[in-house]
Amino acid sequence: MFGLSWRRKSSDHRTAAHTWDLDQPLLMLSPQDAWTIRDALEGTIGLGATGSGKTSGSGCPIALAMLRAGFGGTVLTAKRGERELWESYCRATGRLGDLRVIGDGKLCFNFLNYEAKRPGAGGGISENIVNIFSTVLEAADRTKSGGGGQEDQGFWRRSMRQLVRNCVDLLLLAGVEVSIPSLYRVVISAPQNREQAAAAAWREKSLCFQCLQKAESRAQNPTQQRDFDLVADYFLFEFANLSEKTRSVVVSSFTSLIDVLNRGLLRELFSTTTNITPDVVEEGKIVVIDLPVKEFAEIGVLAQVLWKYMFQRAIERRDVKKSPRPVFLMADEAQYFITSYDQQFQTTCRAARVATVLLSQNVSNFYAALGHGDAGRAEADSLFGNLNTRIFHANGDPITNEWASSLIGRSRQLMSNGGNSQSRDWWTAMTGLGDPGQCSAGFSEIFEYEVQPAVFTRLRTGGPANGGIVDAIVVRNGKVFRQTGKVWLPVMFRQNTELEIR
Repeated sequence: MFGLSWRRKSSDHRTAAHTWDLDQPLLMLSPQDAWTIRDALEGTIGLGATGSGKTSGSGCPIALAMLRAGFGGTVLTAKRGERELWESYCRATGRLGDLRVIGDGKLCFNFLNYEAKRPGAGGGISENIVNIFSTVLEAADRTKSGGGGQEDQGFWRRSMRQLVRNCVDLLLLAGVEVSIPSLYRVVISAPQNREQAAAAAWREKSLCFQCLQKAESRAQNPTQQRDFDLVADYFLFEFANLSEKTRSVVVSSFTSLIDVLNRGLLRELFSTTTNITPDVVEEGKIVVIDLPVKEFAEIGVLAQVLWKYMFQRAIERRDVKKSPRPVFLMADEAQYFITSYDQQFQTTCRAARVATVLLSQNVSNFYAALGHGDAGRAEADSLFGNLNTRIFHANGDPITNEWASSLIGRSRQLMSNGGNSQSRDWWTAMTGLGDPGQCSAGFSEIFEYEVQPAVFTRLRTGGPANGGIVDAIVVRNGKVFRQTGKVWLPVMFRQNTELEIR
């Protein structure tokens, strides 16, 4: 095994930020092989069973290396204590002043208002806001169903998207702030039938109708007029003409989704004011979402998926020539936060200088999160294919171990064989006369795994029993390690539970 060198003094990230040489080493995986900023930007996945040492073994030095190099980043949390862990990382690397924690109510992000008012050609486009809802809905469905959501809800999803799209367009045309509370009030005040839409009593009290009036008076160009006509037709005719059962299901789907965002902690964090946005990572800030899933359950998932999606969209829009600082997205127990958009993001995020680091137990977690059907599995496989550094720790999952062996590949190997046979009766056995028997030996060539799946079950997992040593096998796409001359490398990580960095 090779030693991983990471006990070194903290560097001044402000100096490093002026250069950002993509071939700058972050970690030494062997005396001859460096893991560079370029490697980090190509994505990393670490897999290992519970207790395998993936967090303290590979996760810790990767986090410290990126912090020392001056990365900004977003950290998603699944377990209690992760905030304190990242505080220790930032303290050890001189980055404590860059740490920002969302979760105690002091830092807030009105994501809808941000998307509606942000600069750029795509700012204020209703479909982008609708996509935010779809991503959050996916996470909510998965949390409730325990899997990839329901695959037979296509009509209702499309209908709810249509409702949200028209609500957002209406608020934008009327000049009303787009927020969770305002969307809710428009929906519940929409006409229930054609008779109500024409009734004076409804028009006097309905926010929906008031917004229609404002929007009509504000329409200033042909595009706005066409958009207004579509919105007015939707609410006054199409929506009002829906059967009571259909309309109630669509409305209930919408209100049940935003209900959790419209009350309590999530309302304070994401539906009031804004004093932090995902753009701060470009300045080197490290944003930790301190709403661990094991403590906050569905609320924690929704909040972190929402922030992650907004972070991904924001960072992909930046001009890396003007803002070249690398940033990271790091998630332990990553299966809780995976959505279908992650696969799309990972195909292009290297150009935006984003280092994705996902840690989990096995590949089956991702298949379950994205759905057990062919589509969900294809999304997961595509995501894996765009995470070019794979770190495999001790694991008892046969699917993951088989996958790891197949990534490393097969090679021609020589197998020896031999045998002997004797055919004697009692007379030849007593006298020593007769046929002495036959012996044979030879070699055969086979095409077999270079690293057998069973190897991954025997890797060391750290702790006192292993002297703090965590074993892993690192695999990189299309790059040969100098130490081994192969695409895989056995690495020894040294745990440092007290984080004594000098």
